[in-house]
Amino acid sequence: MFKKVIVWKVLCLIFMMTIALSIVGKVQSASVTTTISVGTAPTGVTYDSAKSEIFVANSGYNTVSIISDANNAVVKTVTVGTSPTGLAYDSNKSEIFVTNHGSNSVSVISDSNNNVIKTIPVGTSPNNIAYDSAKGEIFVVNSGDNTVSIISDVSNAIVANVTVGTNPNKVIYDVAKGELYVSNSGYNTVSVISDSSNTVIATITVGISPAGAAYDSLKGEIFVANYGSGANSVSVISDSSHRVLTTVPVGTVPYGVAYNSGLNEIFVSNHDSNSVSVISDSNNSVVATIPVGTTPTGVAYDSGKGEIFVANMGDNAISIIPDASATSPPPSPVTSLSPSPGTSTSPTPVTSATTNPTANPTSNPTPTTGPSSNPDLLQQVWVPKPENAVAAVGISALAIGAVSLLFSALSNPLGEAGGEVAAKTKGLIPDNIKEWLEEVVASRRKVEVGGKTGSPFIPTKTETLAYITAVIVLAISFAYVKVITLNQIWELLPIFFVTSVLVGFVQKFFSIAYLRHKGVWSEHQLWPFGLVLFLFTTLAFKVPFSSPTRSVNQSKKFTEHLGALVAASEILISLAFGGLFFLLLSAGYVAIGGAGLDMCIIGSFFGTFPVSPMSGKDIFTHSKRLWAGLFTITLIIFCTWLLLIH
Repeated sequence: MFKKVIVWKVLCLIFMMTIALSIVGKVQSASVTTTISVGTAPTGVTYDSAKSEIFVANSGYNTVSIISDANNAVVKTVTVGTSPTGLAYDSNKSEIFVTNHGSNSVSVISDSNNNVIKTIPVGTSPNNIAYDSAKGEIFVVNSGDNTVSIISDVSNAIVANVTVGTNPNKVIYDVAKGELYVSNSGYNTVSVISDSSNTVIATITVGISPAGAAYDSLKGEIFVANYGSGANSVSVISDSSHRVLTTVPVGTVPYGVAYNSGLNEIFVSNHDSNSVSVISDSNNSVVATIPVGTTPTGVAYDSGKGEIFVANMGDNAISIIPDASATSPPPSPVTSLSPSPGTSTSPTPVTSATTNPTANPTSNPTPTTGPSSNPDLLQQVWVPKPENAVAAVGISALAIGAVSLLFSALSNPLGEAGGEVAAKTKGLIPDNIKEWLEEVVASRRKVEVGGKTGSPFIPTKTETLAYITAVIVLAISFAYVKVITLNQIWELLPIFFVTSVLVGFVQKFFSIAYLRHKGVWSEHQLWPFGLVLFLFTTLAFKVPFSSPTRSVNQSKKFTEHLGALVAASEILISLAFGGLFFLLLSAGYVAIGGAGLDMCIIGSFFGTFPVSPMSGKDIFTHSKRLWAGLFTITLIIFCTWLLLIH
C-alpha cells in the first residue's frame, strides 16, 4: 500500500512538471515573426478564407489594407468611408463589410476585385460588425444611438433595428445557438439577440466597459474583454445558461479578442501594455503573454495559415503570431449539444476583434466573424433552423400526398362514381404508363414477379446500386448543410460516409433479410421521387428530409401484418442507432455522434408518415394505435432535437 502511494505521488509530480514545462515552453516560443506596415491607426481586422487574405481597417486614413497571407504583403489599399473601424467577412457572398464610424455607413467590398460595390447607410457612429452565417445577415453596432442595424446580404438593405444597452461597441455571432452577443461598454452588460426573432432575449452583467468579444465553438462560450478602469479582465459566458462562468485577469486595457480554433485558445490584445494574452479554454487561464506593437487593438485568426494577426494602432502596423498548431495538438473533443454544420448553416465562424479608433476608450473594439476551420467543423453539432425543418416536413408531406392522389386518380379517374362509369374508365390509362408511374411514385407492392429467389443476405445488383447511391447522397447532403463554404465539404465527407453506411445500409439490410427469410422477396431500390424531394429540401432549406431509396416488396405473400411489423422495426432500429450516436456524442465523439444522430432522427420521423407509399401507411392501416405511439415518440424526439439542442 505504501509503495502504491509513493508511485502515485511520483506520477502526479511528473505530470505537474510536464504541464509546467509545456506552459513555459509555450511562453518562450510564442512570439511575433513578422510585422507589416499598413495605413494610419489600424483598428479592425478580419480573415477572408476564400482568398486567404487579411483585411485591415485603417481608421485614420479612411482605407482598408488587404494582405495576402501567402507572402504577408499588402496587395491593395481600398478607399472606404470616414474612420473605418470594424470588418466582417460574409462567406456566403465572398464580401467584406466595413463600418465607417465617421460617416454612419457600411462599405461593401467584393473580394473578387477588391473594390467597393455598395455603401449602406446605417445608424449613428457604427463601431463594429458581425456576420450571421445562418441567416445571411450582417449585424452592425451603432454606438451613437444604442442600436444594432441588421442588413440582409441578399438585398444589402436594412431589414431590422434592435435597441440594446448604452454605448454598444462589439457584436459577435454564436453559430451554435443562432444568437448575437453585443457588449455595451457604457452599461457594463452584454445583450443577447436571437437571430430568429431579432429581439433581445437576455442581458448579462459583466466587467467594467466590455469591448471586444469572441465565440469559442468548442466549449460554447463567449469571451468578453473588460477594458474599463482597473478591470483588465475577460468574462467567460456560457451560451447555454447566459451566465458568467469565470473572470480571467489579463493585461492592461484589453480590447480585441479572437478565438484560435487550431489550439482552442483565446487571444486578447492588451491596448496599454502592448501585448497579447493567450487564454487556454481548457482551464480558462493565461498560458502565455506575447509582446506586440504599440497600442494593439483588433485581432483576427487566419485558419489557413494558423496565424494570429494583431492591429497595432500606435505604430501603423500588423503583428503576425504563429499559433504553432503543427507542434501543439488541440485538446481532446468536448461535447457540445448546441450546434453547428450548419449549420451553421453551418456552420462555425472564426472570430476576429476590432476596435473603435476614437480617443475615447468607451468607443472601442469589436470582433467580426469568418468561416471556421477544420477543428470547429468537426466539433460542431449540426441542427437545422426550426423554421427550415418545419418547411421541409410540410412540403414533403404535401408533395407525397399530392402525388399519391394524382396516381390514384390516373389509375381510376372516375372510381368514386361507381357502377359502369367506374368500370369503363378504370382502364382509361394504359397499363404500361400506370406501371411506370407506380414504380416512380409509389414503389410496387403485392406484385407477383415470378417467384424471385436468392440468398437473404447477398444484395442484388439493383440493391448494390441503391445502397451506393444512398450512401453517397446522404453523405454529401448532410455535409453540405453543415458547412459554411463548399470547399469545407471535403473535410466532413469521411465522417458522413461512415454514418451513412451505418444508417443508410444496416437498417434496410436487416429488414430486407428478415422479409426474405419469411419467404417474401423484398428488394432495396432507388426511389426517384423521394430522391428529388430529398435533394430539393437539402438545397432549398438545408434540411435533408425524405428518402432517396425504398424497400420494394414484390410478392403476394406480403401481408398487411408483415408490412406493419417491418415498417415499425425499421423505425425502432433507427431510434436505437440514434441512441447509440447520442451516447457517442455525449462521450465527446462529436463529429460521428452528431452526424449519426441527425440522420437517425430525420429518418425515423420521416418513416412514420401515414401517406402512401411511405412505410408509415402500412403501420397506420394495420394498427392506428401502434402508428399513433410511434408517430408521437418520433415527433417529440424531432422537436426536442430542433428546439433544445439547437
